[in-house]
Amino acid sequence: MGTESVAPERTNVELCRRYIEEFVNEGDAAAAEELVHEDVVTHQLGVDVDRVGRDALVDQILGFRGAVPDWHLAVEDAVGEGDRVMMRLTARGTPQEPWGNLVPTGKSFEQPAFFVFRLEDGRIAEQWNLVNLMGIARQLGLLPPGPRVVAKLAARRIRSRLGGGRRRRA
Repeated sequence: MGTESVAPERTNVELCRRYIEEFVNEGDAAAAEELVHEDVVTHQLGVDVDRVGRDALVDQILGFRGAVPDWHLAVEDAVGEGDRVMMRLTARGTPQEPWGNLVPTGKSFEQPAFFVFRLEDGRIAEQWNLVNLMGIARQLGLLPPGPRVVAKLAARRIRSRLGGGRRRRA
């Protein structure tokens, strides 16, 4: 009977999954203390400033959870190679309180997201987040509709003013 060894990639994926489930989804700051390196660097693509340090990350996540209490990240896929883990997620939530540029509108959002983690000494040392922030803002009604929607609305209005739209053949 031999002993099974667990591949480091599998262990890293499980650690990142715990980070999402216990810290991000449940708001358990003790989980962040266990799973996140003290000097973690978090990059949000589309945002010019990186967050540095576990305390800054915990403040950000718990602050967002306070504004969006039903915020949930569903892990759709997770793969690991070496010290990196990549996750495809679905982010869902309904803002209840203002947070940064986010204001409650009574609407919910559901957007895909991708996170990449780099682990060091059994903890998350770096994180890259790719979330469609514009898509979330649009779903919440915080942005005007895109050009295609505006064009369709304009065409519909023009048709209605020109006699109700399409002609029927006799």
